[in-house]
Amino acid sequence: MNELYREIYTKLPERERQALLASLAERHPGLELKAFARFERFDRGTDTAIYSLDGSEFVFVPGDTVTLGWNSFADGFDEATQQDIDETLGEFDIEDGEAWIGSLMSPVRTVTVPPMLAERKLREIGWTKASPGDSAVVERWKAAIDNFESTSTNRLTIDKRLRLERSAEGVTVLSTYAPVSYEELLQSLQSQGFSLPTEDEWEYLCGGGSRTLWRFGDSFDYDMHLKHFQAPERKGAPHDLELPNEFGIHIAYDPYKYEVVDDACFLKGGDGGSMICGGTGMAIGYLPTATYYRPSYMGESAETDYKADIGGDYTFYRRIVRL
Repeated sequence: MNELYREIYTKLPERERQALLASLAERHPGLELKAFARFERFDRGTDTAIYSLDGSEFVFVPGDTVTLGWNSFADGFDEATQQDIDETLGEFDIEDGEAWIGSLMSPVRTVTVPPMLAERKLREIGWTKASPGDSAVVERWKAAIDNFESTSTNRLTIDKRLRLERSAEGVTVLSTYAPVSYEELLQSLQSQGFSLPTEDEWEYLCGGGSRTLWRFGDSFDYDMHLKHFQAPERKGAPHDLELPNEFGIHIAYDPYKYEVVDDACFLKGGDGGSMICGGTGMAIGYLPTATYYRPSYMGESAETDYKADIGGDYTFYRRIVRL
């Protein structure tokens, strides 16, 4: 239906648009309309609907023909970002910062992205919460649990096999890990009627076709970042990047978190914290959250190993349903 593409969809009267959104629930088994909603972020917005499907929230994302990828600035760095970038790249003897950044981005191309239902939040891979009544699991990890509970640590992962977390009530929550390969993840989702987004779809979900480096602009927003960590009134509040984007999706908000996609690059949205932990400064440290960033430093052997066990503490996924 052409009405599901943004050019026509955004021009529909509110009553027609809501009728169209309601009809999606009638056509897809298990899909339940929860609420109509409008999301706005970084001067872009979308009228959409929130649905419940398989125990999770999804939003409708209209299709569109957009330009994706990055090879030059729309506006350029402001003075603070330029200084930050120059200082960092100077330590590595990189003279042409724009060319270096471009080498880390996906190529510029024009694509048509289909309309879809997209899961709002990320899902973990390979982790399963243990039941408090599972005495065998509790007994097996008793020493680790006792040690964890004697500390003030809120979260601990042991050899990618066990994760211990302290709940808001102070109760220790156990999660155990079982390896999942990239192919197993794809096949499992397909059998359930879901897909992972392709790189094109992911970049559209992230930036909506915006042409700036980050979806909030070409310059890093230091005020946005610092107010989160330094303002007392922000304690416990989400970072601005963690808030829903223009489609109502939580995406590319944490440089530590990879998101798995169904494409040759297979990872988007983060770098496992490699840059930010390497003392690269804020702008470069958050470069992996740029809309078109494409991790490219893995060798063939490392990529094979990663795909053999795609889960862990830094790798997540979201499900989509193409319409």
